[in-house]
Amino acid sequence: MEEQYKCPWCGCEDVVYGVQADKGKVRPAKNITFNEGQVLIHVICKSCGTVLRSYVKKPEKLVE
Repeated sequence: MEEQYKCPWCGCEDVVYGVQADKGKVRPAKNITFNEGQVLIHVICKSCGTVLRSYVKKPEKLVE
């Protein structure tokens, strides 16, 4: 079941998904590793562009 979102700024319920990859990948903060990192996924309001949610798909891979 897909999550439902509603933009707090404009009230729109239509969203698009975007990914932030390459240099913008999320890695563990404590240790410098050569881990490939995780892609950051954004849920974005289709009407005004507000980022409603940002998350990584596999948070368990961000080990310390």
